[in-house]
Amino acid sequence: MTIQPVKRIRGMPRGSSRPQLILFSDGRQYIVKFKNNPVQGTRALVNEYVAGRLAQLLGLPVPPFKIVHIGKPFFKENPVLFRYRFRPGHQFASQFIPNCLNKIDKESLPKLNIVNRKHFAGIIVFDQWVSNIDRRNRNILLRPTSRGHDYQLYMIDQGHSFSYFDYWTHKRECRWTPAALRFLPQKLKLNAFYRWCKRQSRQEDFARYLDKIQQLSNKQIRQVIASIPKDWNVSRVEREALYDYLIRAKKMLPDLIRPYLQKNDEQAGQTEKKAQPFLSEGMRRTKS
Repeated sequence: MTIQPVKRIRGMPRGSSRPQLILFSDGRQYIVKFKNNPVQGTRALVNEYVAGRLAQLLGLPVPPFKIVHIGKPFFKENPVLFRYRFRPGHQFASQFIPNCLNKIDKESLPKLNIVNRKHFAGIIVFDQWVSNIDRRNRNILLRPTSRGHDYQLYMIDQGHSFSYFDYWTHKRECRWTPAALRFLPQKLKLNAFYRWCKRQSRQEDFARYLDKIQQLSNKQIRQVIASIPKDWNVSRVEREALYDYLIRAKKMLPDLIRPYLQKNDEQAGQTEKKAQPFLSEGMRRTKS
C-alpha cells in the first residue's frame, strides 16, 4: 500500500543523517532518512534499504520499513527540510517503535531478559556479512513486552553497512565505491554489544545463521539490489559491485566469524587486531 506524508512531528534527537519523525496516511509514525542528508548522503539510504531487505529475508528483527515518496509540496509545508538540504523524491522510512528503553549500557544489558535472544548470533553473522561497522548499544531498540520485565530487541540503523573503518584515522565511511568494496569485508571489532550477544549464543546458533545466509540464492540478492529506487543514483556498475561483494562475503563468512567461536574473547580480540593494519592499508590505497 502506498502511503503519503501527513505531518512532520519533529526531528530525531540523534543521527548524523538528521532523521525526521513523520506521520503518514496509514496512521503510523515513521522515522524518515532523506536523500542528500548532510553527513551520510543518499548512499546511507541505499545501505539501510539493502541491509534491511536482506535482514527480513533471514527473519532477523528489524522494524517494518518502506520506501516512501515525499514531494515538493510537503517540503514547502516544512521548510526545515530545505534547510537541511534534503531533496524531494524517494526516502527511507522505518516504522517508529514507541516506549523503548531509554538507556542501554554495558552495565544494564546483562541484567535484561530478551525474549528473542535466539537472534543474537544472527545479528553478529549478518553484520559481518554486510560489513556493518556501527552496531553498538545505541543501534538497537529494546521494547517492553506485555509482561513488563521482558524485552523485544530490534536492530536499527543499518546506514553504515557496506562500510569500512580506517583504524589509522579512526574514521568511518559509509559512502562506498566499487573500488572500496573490493577490500571488504573487514573483521568487525568485538565490542561490548557483540560480547554480550556471543555469551548468550551457542555455536549451533552461529551455524544456523551461516546456513541461512548460504541458502539465500543469487537471484534473491539480485532482486533486492534491482529494487533500489532509481533516484538514489546507484549506477549499473555500482549495483554489480554491490552484488559481487555480497556473493564474495557470503563465501568468506565461515572464516570471518571464527573469532566469535573461540572459547574466550581475548583470543578473538587478538585474531581481529592482526587483521586491522592490512585492511586499513588497503582502504588507504583505494582513496589515493
